[in-house]
Amino acid sequence: MQQVVLLGAAHSIAFKMARGVEQSRSLKLFGVYDENAALRNEAAQRLGVPAIAEIDTALACTPAIALVGSVPAQRADLAQRALESGAAAIVDNPLALTHDALDQLIAAADKYDRPVVTYQPGRGDPMVLAAWDAYQAGRIGDLVRVFVNGPHKIRPAKRSHWHWTRTGNGGILIDIGGHSFDFCCWFAGAEPDTITAFHANHNWPQHPEFQDFAQATIRFTNGVLANVEQDWLAVDAMQSFGDARLWLQGTKGKIELYMGDQTLAKIWTHQTAGEDLDLSPYPGVDAWTVKLIEDLAAGHDGDIRQHQVWRPTRAALLALDSAQQGGAPVAWRP
Repeated sequence: MQQVVLLGAAHSIAFKMARGVEQSRSLKLFGVYDENAALRNEAAQRLGVPAIAEIDTALACTPAIALVGSVPAQRADLAQRALESGAAAIVDNPLALTHDALDQLIAAADKYDRPVVTYQPGRGDPMVLAAWDAYQAGRIGDLVRVFVNGPHKIRPAKRSHWHWTRTGNGGILIDIGGHSFDFCCWFAGAEPDTITAFHANHNWPQHPEFQDFAQATIRFTNGVLANVEQDWLAVDAMQSFGDARLWLQGTKGKIELYMGDQTLAKIWTHQTAGEDLDLSPYPGVDAWTVKLIEDLAAGHDGDIRQHQVWRPTRAALLALDSAQQGGAPVAWRP
């Protein structure tokens, strides 16, 4: 069986990625590395694998895949170390917190000819896949606008110190915005042209580097517009941690998805109004995760092409640039 290592266990998503290995018939989790002894020991016990104190030891098993679930500031570096060892890397969002870190990772992927994928479980959600297939089938015509909304619960008592800092989590547009930018770039199917964004801190003056609300607008080279709205303002009474919305507006109809306390996946066209999308053909996020990991281990691209990894990461970074400049439009750069 091919070996997989977990590099970092600072976020719950690390365990969702590891579960994909556990459910695979061709892959085995070798162990978990984290520079934080408490995190690695807890994760190792939870996963039933060895705790590894040195990254060189973790990578000495010549893994086919490295799952990167460390604190955000370490992810690009750990992914690069994985590439150097000959492994592909699947990295929790956000992939990189600075342009320099992203540039170095792109260079490493080119040099070692190994893929890097940001883990985007939304791409395996049956509602999102049903929306994608309906759009690809031409049911709403040409795409005009993508709107993605992603409220999250803040739960401050569970937040580590790095969560509140620019160097720790990158800011709201990068931290939780990365998933939304992925949806926008994926559905638009083109490079961005310009990006404009704003962010603000309404509730946390004691954390001046933190933002709890942000908006961004992307104009793509094919004329599609995308709007992203993120916040840490979801109320405690909500049952779900997030309360995402996805709205695809086309020239002949629209698709709306609710992915939170309310779930909804409907399409409106000139022929039908509020028709439920058929979700039955899609097995779910867990099955999608297993397939993604197995495909990469086998040397295949998987469902996420390499340019689809770099593009939303760069878009999030440029959105932050715009927000830090008071909303000034920022031109796209690869």
